[in-house]
Amino acid sequence: MTTLDFARKHIVFNKSSPITGPFRDEFYPFLRKPLMAADDITCKRLVIYKASSCMGTVTGQIINTKRIVCDVGDQKMVCQSDDDAALWAKTRGKEWVRANKDAMRLVSRDKYAITNDLMIFRHKFLEISGPGITSAQSVQVRYLQTDESHLEAFPDGRLIEFEKRMGGRWDRQGTHITTAPDEGREVDTFFLAGQQDEWHFRCPKCTELFWPLWAEDAKEKYGAEVFVINGDSISCVCPHCHESFQDTARERYALVKDGDYVSQNPTASPETRSFRWSVFAAHWISWREMLIESVAAMEAAKLGNLKPLEDFHKKRLCKSWKPFLPDFGGGKGVNDYKLGDTWESAEEKIRILSADFQAGSGDEGAHLHALCVEYDRLGNSRRIEYRRLDTFEQLHQMAITLGVREAKVDGKLTGKGTCVIVDSGHENRLVFRECSKYGWYAYRGSDLEQYHAKMQDGRQISFSMPYSMPHAESGIVGEKQPDRLRGVAKGALPPGWAYCIVGDNNTLYGYLSALVGGSSGRYFGIASDMPEIYVANMPAFIPLVETDKKTNKVKATVWKRVRKDHFWDCEVMALTLAMKHGHFPLAISRQSV
Repeated sequence: MTTLDFARKHIVFNKSSPITGPFRDEFYPFLRKPLMAADDITCKRLVIYKASSCMGTVTGQIINTKRIVCDVGDQKMVCQSDDDAALWAKTRGKEWVRANKDAMRLVSRDKYAITNDLMIFRHKFLEISGPGITSAQSVQVRYLQTDESHLEAFPDGRLIEFEKRMGGRWDRQGTHITTAPDEGREVDTFFLAGQQDEWHFRCPKCTELFWPLWAEDAKEKYGAEVFVINGDSISCVCPHCHESFQDTARERYALVKDGDYVSQNPTASPETRSFRWSVFAAHWISWREMLIESVAAMEAAKLGNLKPLEDFHKKRLCKSWKPFLPDFGGGKGVNDYKLGDTWESAEEKIRILSADFQAGSGDEGAHLHALCVEYDRLGNSRRIEYRRLDTFEQLHQMAITLGVREAKVDGKLTGKGTCVIVDSGHENRLVFRECSKYGWYAYRGSDLEQYHAKMQDGRQISFSMPYSMPHAESGIVGEKQPDRLRGVAKGALPPGWAYCIVGDNNTLYGYLSALVGGSSGRYFGIASDMPEIYVANMPAFIPLVETDKKTNKVKATVWKRVRKDHFWDCEVMALTLAMKHGHFPLAISRQSV
């Protein structure tokens, strides 16, 4: 029995599907060919890119259940994490098996035949695990299936490790079902190696197939948009006969019911099959919902937050993601200036230059990522220029060129605070010595809360701040701090000594995340011609909320790094100096010393 016939006869949906009742493939025509590929003995690797909440997980469950009931051979199911594996077993795996009387008939009589990590059947088993390396080196199986392998939990090379669990069996198949990944990830190379079958609408009028592409993708393919926006409404236009279809359940289904896949790489080896369907294959989802989501993502991108746009491309359009700044048209916002433009603002502004010192690797020597940012008194900001530098002298020249204030001119203190700050995480003694030459601040991040102190009514009052008071640090190994420098936060220092500011990562990351995400209400300008390396790595951290497993109450907010953090670190340092120099108002009544 084929997987498609099995689904027609044995699968009944309840709460798992937007369309309840027995499986009827006329409602899900985009599932036919992927399910047929699961039976193809020549197909050793099946890759499916699916839009979020559009039958992807259900497809995997159908394939799993059919193999339990009809096929010979053990299976391994790899979920997003160990916790997710247990959740999948409880809410999906067990329920599907128990709902199928033929699968239940095959369950072993062992008392513990069905657990959260193993289901034992007569002459076969289904193992459920997370993506850890130890799980990738466990049992031998005939079938492998991974869920959401685009995630960071699946480092490049891990999918190959899991596929090795199938050995060299002639009847093996590895199935990878996921939303679209970042461009270049391991699962993306698998997809591109296949035939790249893309789901197409079929026009009810002219019967021609056409690809339901969004915005610029449609213009590039057909010379005109497929989804035409008119105010708050949206319609679909066939690029062949120009017939227009409205956003109603009846007309959406009319486009989908006779749709089909079109291969973009027809000469690929049949050993790898790859399919993709976007959110428009799901006729129960209105196009207007996608329009609203797209507009919201663009608005967030104007404020520098590209995450909603990334999610829309990955989870809705199902496109491999390569970071980019979209064309915002003539509207105001992030695209209203280019690098080098003058910021016309009535507010007093300050330019800050921050640098992240890196060791380099391979043939690449030590270098600095330097970012110049301009803040006004209200905390609004613009990115002015980025440079990759090889020496600290070049950073000094960059400060002079861009008019960034340094505390020393020709080796003498000017009496004004510096606006240059360098991360001392790597080679801190070297950084202290270089900062000493020009009167720059050194910087160090910390997970500890920082405090300032001031005298009030004859008493010393301490209060928390996102950053510490500057304190003297020596660039000479083994040199102790003289008593006269203890507690000193400004003024002249001996040669080789520099003032270092310690930042409270948790607090500063929260401020920066709000700026990038737009929730702070402050303008966060990114130039339209900002180097792609900046765009590709911002934001570098996202907040994850940890909850207590017993009480289910929030325990802590953990900042998870999701990209290279050079520019994030530069932004954090610039924000710190903006706060210190009074260009980023804080919700704190006491003033910094």
